[in-house]
Amino acid sequence: MPRGIKKENLPSKLCVVCDRPFTWRKKWERCWDEVTTCSKSCNRKRKEKGKASSMDEFGAALVDVQLDATFVNTGSDEVESLTAQIDNIGIRDTSDLLSAIEEDDSQYNLQHNSDDESIQSIQSADSSNSNLDSTDPVLDAKAQRKAEKKRKKAERRAQREGRGDPTAGQKQCTICNKSVNLLIRCTYDSSEEWGMVCGKCWDDISGGVVDGDAAHPYYRYGGLWKNRRAQQST
Repeated sequence: MPRGIKKENLPSKLCVVCDRPFTWRKKWERCWDEVTTCSKSCNRKRKEKGKASSMDEFGAALVDVQLDATFVNTGSDEVESLTAQIDNIGIRDTSDLLSAIEEDDSQYNLQHNSDDESIQSIQSADSSNSNLDSTDPVLDAKAQRKAEKKRKKAERRAQREGRGDPTAGQKQCTICNKSVNLLIRCTYDSSEEWGMVCGKCWDDISGGVVDGDAAHPYYRYGGLWKNRRAQQST
């Protein structure tokens, strides 16, 4: 509101569309001189009226071109083709011209929409084919883990039923390199390094005594290993 002016004394104007008076508003503070309509509805009607008048001028120009084509020799072919098209679609006034333009636009949109749908369907088919052809490393790794898990499960089942590999899970003796299901961890020479020996070799290096004896000074017991995957006898 302008400073020092009461509401009843605010400036007012007449709407160019509805011819009704409207008063000054805060939103028009910087453009009050350019405001010509009282509302958005009237402003929309004013724009539609302006479009209709411009189309009337365009239709009149087409009619003038059609009339002038009979007196102009240069470029008459282009003018005749244009006027023939106008006659074919039955344009007689501005309303006919607007309806013809809207119909042409709707046909154009319909055709392009169908083309876009066909293109999208082709692209989706191509993408699905490419997905089938391409290998995803994440899915491959997951499938490999799943297959390995199934293989191990089947192997354990076969071991329990006595149908598995009899050497599965066995380890070699440090001295004779024989694969067995039971090994003793111990030291047996001057290096005092731990080794895994089978029962036959253990008798030789320990004298058959778990804690050793004076005849085998380098022997020291360190534990027992048993093959948990050994095939069970039926």
